[in-house]
Amino acid sequence: MYTAQSQISPCNKNCVMDPVSKLCKGCFRTIEEIIQWSRITDKERNEILKLAESRKDKLLGNGLHS
Repeated sequence: MYTAQSQISPCNKNCVMDPVSKLCKGCFRTIEEIIQWSRITDKERNEILKLAESRKDKLLGNGLHS
Protein backbone atom coordinates (compact mmCIF):
# COMPACT_ATOMS: atom_id res chain seq x y z
CA MET A 1 0.00 0.00 0.00
CA TYR A 2 1.15 3.51 -0.67
CA THR A 3 2.02 5.62 2.32
CA ALA A 4 1.10 9.27 2.54
CA GLN A 5 4.28 11.25 3.06
CA SER A 6 4.62 14.91 2.24
CA GLN A 7 6.02 15.50 -1.25
CA ILE A 8 6.43 11.76 -1.97
CA SER A 9 4.94 10.67 -5.27
CA PRO A 10 3.52 7.17 -5.78
CA CYS A 11 5.19 7.10 -9.20
CA ASN A 12 7.22 3.93 -9.68
CA LYS A 13 8.60 4.85 -13.13
CA ASN A 14 6.22 2.45 -14.91
CA CYS A 15 4.43 5.32 -16.64
CA VAL A 16 2.03 3.93 -19.23
CA MET A 17 -1.53 5.19 -19.54
CA ASP A 18 -4.06 2.41 -20.05
CA PRO A 19 -6.42 3.43 -22.90
CA VAL A 20 -9.40 1.61 -21.39
CA SER A 21 -9.20 2.57 -17.71
CA LYS A 22 -7.47 5.92 -18.39
CA LEU A 23 -5.17 5.15 -15.46
CA CYS A 24 -1.40 4.90 -15.25
CA LYS A 25 -0.43 1.22 -15.18
CA GLY A 26 2.27 1.95 -12.61
CA CYS A 27 0.55 4.11 -10.00
CA PHE A 28 -3.17 3.86 -10.87
CA ARG A 29 -3.64 7.63 -10.99
CA THR A 30 -5.40 9.57 -13.73
CA ILE A 31 -3.40 11.98 -15.86
CA GLU A 32 -5.13 14.86 -14.07
CA GLU A 33 -4.04 13.52 -10.67
CA ILE A 34 -0.47 13.10 -11.91
CA ILE A 35 -0.35 16.65 -13.28
CA GLN A 36 -1.84 18.16 -10.11
CA TRP A 37 0.34 16.18 -7.67
CA SER A 38 2.97 18.87 -7.03
CA ARG A 39 0.35 21.58 -6.50
CA ILE A 40 -2.09 19.92 -4.10
CA THR A 41 -2.20 19.61 -0.32
CA ASP A 42 -1.16 16.58 1.67
CA LYS A 43 -4.83 15.96 2.44
CA GLU A 44 -5.63 15.87 -1.28
CA ARG A 45 -2.65 13.59 -1.90
CA ASN A 46 -3.91 11.21 0.79
CA GLU A 47 -7.27 11.02 -0.98
CA ILE A 48 -5.62 10.29 -4.31
CA LEU A 49 -3.47 7.59 -2.70
CA LYS A 50 -6.59 5.95 -1.27
CA LEU A 51 -8.32 6.12 -4.64
CA ALA A 52 -5.28 4.70 -6.42
CA GLU A 53 -5.04 1.79 -3.99
CA SER A 54 -8.74 1.06 -4.43
CA ARG A 55 -8.40 1.20 -8.22
CA LYS A 56 -5.41 -1.12 -8.09
CA ASP A 57 -7.28 -3.67 -5.97
CA LYS A 58 -10.35 -3.50 -8.18
CA LEU A 59 -8.52 -3.71 -11.51
CA LEU A 60 -5.99 -6.35 -10.52
CA GLY A 61 -8.64 -8.35 -8.67
CA ASN A 62 -10.81 -8.45 -11.77
CA GLY A 63 -7.93 -9.21 -14.11
CA LEU A 64 -8.64 -6.09 -16.15
CA HIS A 65 -5.22 -4.55 -15.80
CA SER A 66 -2.01 -6.07 -17.04
